[in-house]
Amino acid sequence: MRIDDLVREYLPTAPDLGLYVMPDVPASKLQAALSDYAPGVNPDDVLALYDATRLGSAKDGAVFLADKLVFQNNDLQPSRTIRYADIVGVASKRKLLGGRAVEIDLNRARATVTETLDFSGQPGAAEYVERFLQQVLAVGVRVPADPTSDGATDVRAVEDALDELVALGRLSGPDRQRMLDAIR
Repeated sequence: MRIDDLVREYLPTAPDLGLYVMPDVPASKLQAALSDYAPGVNPDDVLALYDATRLGSAKDGAVFLADKLVFQNNDLQPSRTIRYADIVGVASKRKLLGGRAVEIDLNRARATVTETLDFSGQPGAAEYVERFLQQVLAVGVRVPADPTSDGATDVRAVEDALDELVALGRLSGPDRQRMLDAIR
């Protein structure tokens, strides 16, 4: 199942919960989110937006893309990126003062780390985002293919990256060759 299908099925456009699905994301909210916590995101790549603010500025929250989500709980925290492929667990938790949070367990290198999306400003949205992320985990998301790519491995780019690792002393010459043999 494709991620945009999951977004449409599990994330409603519900302004009272701060949830918006394209094409119903207000341009002002999208611009505020991208300029505040997701400056490297192309607006055309956004599938949905969660506005975590109580006053509707959208300067805290999350933007959902085809392969990841980018979020910021508040201005005191840096923005964070979660690749859907890294998700190994999702659970909604009640917060001490009545809000909700969605805890996302991620496989990062050889460790499992937990990122938390805060839904204190819009606790009703937590169940939708949790269910969406659980489906992402359960069905294994197919990222839409890059229409400019023929699907082939760019061997030259791989060679350049491996050469850099060899130059830095992080990869041996024989290991470099074995990797190149594997992709040819």
